[in-house]
Amino acid sequence: MGRMADRSRDASEGPARTAGGRRVCYGRLMPHPMDAYFAPPDGRLFACFPGAEVRPGQARMAALVFNAILEGAERREAWRDSGSEPEAKPDAVIQAVEAGTGTGKSLGYLVPALASEARPVIVATRTKQLQRQLLEEDAPRAMGILGRDLKCVLAKGRANYLCKAAWEALQASPPAELSIPDHGLWMALPAWAEDTLQGDREELARHGEGESELWDKVNARAERCTGKQCAHYEACFLTKLRQEVLEADLVVVNHALLLADRVLRESAFGSVLPDAPVLVVDEAHDLEEQLTDSCAEAWSSRAMALLFRDLRDEGAKDPGAALLDTLMLPWEDAWARLLALVPLESAVFGFDDPRLPLGALADAVGDWVGAGQEVLKEARRLAASKAEADPSALVWRKLAERVGLAFARMEQIFAQPEGWVSTLAREGPHTVLFKANPVDVKPFFHQHLRRGFETVVLTSATLRDGRGFNGLRLRLGLTEAEGERAEHVESPFDFERQGLLFVPPGLPERRAGRDGVGEPAWVEASLDAMTRLLKASRGRALLLFTSRKMLAHFKPRLASACPGITFFTQGEGLGRQALLDRFRKTPNAALLGLASFWQGVDLPGDALSLVVITALPFAPPDDPVLQARIREADAQRQGLGFIGIQVPQMTLKLKQGLGRLIRTTTDRGVVAILDPRLMLPTEDPSGKRYAAQVRAALPPFPLTRDWDEVETFFTGL
Repeated sequence: MGRMADRSRDASEGPARTAGGRRVCYGRLMPHPMDAYFAPPDGRLFACFPGAEVRPGQARMAALVFNAILEGAERREAWRDSGSEPEAKPDAVIQAVEAGTGTGKSLGYLVPALASEARPVIVATRTKQLQRQLLEEDAPRAMGILGRDLKCVLAKGRANYLCKAAWEALQASPPAELSIPDHGLWMALPAWAEDTLQGDREELARHGEGESELWDKVNARAERCTGKQCAHYEACFLTKLRQEVLEADLVVVNHALLLADRVLRESAFGSVLPDAPVLVVDEAHDLEEQLTDSCAEAWSSRAMALLFRDLRDEGAKDPGAALLDTLMLPWEDAWARLLALVPLESAVFGFDDPRLPLGALADAVGDWVGAGQEVLKEARRLAASKAEADPSALVWRKLAERVGLAFARMEQIFAQPEGWVSTLAREGPHTVLFKANPVDVKPFFHQHLRRGFETVVLTSATLRDGRGFNGLRLRLGLTEAEGERAEHVESPFDFERQGLLFVPPGLPERRAGRDGVGEPAWVEASLDAMTRLLKASRGRALLLFTSRKMLAHFKPRLASACPGITFFTQGEGLGRQALLDRFRKTPNAALLGLASFWQGVDLPGDALSLVVITALPFAPPDDPVLQARIREADAQRQGLGFIGIQVPQMTLKLKQGLGRLIRTTTDRGVVAILDPRLMLPTEDPSGKRYAAQVRAALPPFPLTRDWDEVETFFTGL
């Protein structure tokens, strides 16, 4: 790390302090190392991309990230010099940066991170779309700006890769029956498995999507991996991936893999990612949710089906396992009786939900654990009966561990430990998920991220709510110092000129009602507003709904009211990218979207000039984990749960939705919010006092309630 520290000080002459990311020496403002890349007109960015926009926010972000990496390296070096006592190991430097839309945040963190001596740099994102953008577009640009080649690797979870041993075994004993989608996969597998260099399921295109019983049989799941005992270990796609990752300058992962890797680092085959000094968490507005999921204790009907199948498959191959089939039957029956007690309604149930027969479920779990004890003993016996060098000994040991893990997780979930919220979710007719969710993720953020790196950069276009970074501090447990160093860097967009924020006058407040859509007066007023807006914009619209029921209710009514508009609907036939491509190419089109379309949709230019947000996107109030967090906050101060948790969460999602409209400096359009709660009580009878807090966090579009102004704006486009 020494060379990086020297390079940052090469302009210093004696005592110095910092100001705005630059060093001040004897009253002189000294150049920052990032000026060589981002300062116009001679910075490398402008030499590589003539005509590139000057983005002060991007340059400021680069300085912040570089400074944080330097500080983290210096802390760690001082710790090593002082003896490396484990209890004295310094926490990571946490640098939060909200980079407004159009800042160019990917280069704003890639260039300083890769310009440093820190290797490897891990970048974690939420979406595949951003991962592809980083590898295919941003990383090559960063290399051009830096003037050197770098090795960049995309790492995915183990289940995304083909297991050569499992594929070999399946070819020797092909499945007797296949679903229609799996038949297509079966036909595609032989040629692909022969030719693939990475073993990545995504290479199979449409055959590599969704849940697949066949893919479950051949993927590289950790629980059945025999590691170095496997005959294919040297040629294994995961072995190759680990080696590539170890040699990489930049490793791109998703949030789930990052956090799963941190949680499972102590297990034999859990870790894929190397130790790294620098972590950048992009799309960090979702980090609390991702920590909740990754640190939860969970067991599901799908995990149980895989375990049943793996036990039977291994038993069929082992002459000494003849008893296993007989022992499995009562265990499988006990599991079926347990699932039969779960309500058929697709919903998430807290364990205090009166719809849940909790006593009967707990008894059924006890019966299932009891019925499985003989299976556990038999798996252990089979493992012990093999020679140590026999790969099947490890297979049986791992199967026994999975049986014990299933028992431990279900018992913990039903014990409802303090600080955790146990839930049961039915996701369609065949999938049931049991979970114990942490109410407070701050200890996990500290353990897995703050204690796991030298520097952690948290960035997104939406980290601040109306009270600055206070919500982020509350959710992740940032210290006062970490909150003070967090910074917002400005977007280059001229929102006051490029768009309008429109709240139609006369709208009643939406109340969901029994149908989950809204009262008739709100439905009719909203339908009239959507129709008038779509006709004024001539389509070119994205309509964002807060529930599937609401979208389904409005879709036929909109199609009837706007016969000249072609409507595309999320989740109906086409995949996400194909749907966006069709929308772009179709004149006078409107796209109806749900939760995932509030973020990650990039439609620059004439394709999009109207975004309609049908209601303020508050999280469902019956979410058991959210309820527990609200109760905990209200115990500190009455009302804190709403104003300190629900409103900030809603504000961040609202900002994501607004961010779909203006993607370049030439885009123009209108964001219409069909919810009078965005107005103050003095501005609208249905207005709310918290509206000031929400509006303070939004891009500075001019706010209007005048239909004539909106329609005149569209006429000028």
